[in-house]
Amino acid sequence: MQKYLVLVKVSSGKGGEFWSGFSKMPDEPMKGVTIESSWSLFGYWDFAIFFKADSNENALHFVGEVLRDIGGIAETRTTPMTVLKEHKKH
Repeated sequence: MQKYLVLVKVSSGKGGEFWSGFSKMPDEPMKGVTIESSWSLFGYWDFAIFFKADSNENALHFVGEVLRDIGGIAETRTTPMTVLKEHKKH
């Protein structure tokens, strides 16, 4: 499965609305997609979501139709990721 990063920008004052909706989403929100982790960010982007998808089509469907259906989202940016090195966990 391919790993992806989606950056999420929420509308002003809508972080709680987004998080409330996103936190109810199952780890497997649709067939072929698994959410691995979510992070709160500081700066232009408000949240980062790492997920795996079995195809680019399912990745696009997840972001465009499932994730963006959650209230409060103003903008997203999605990119596939490639591992350069696995670092040992301490």
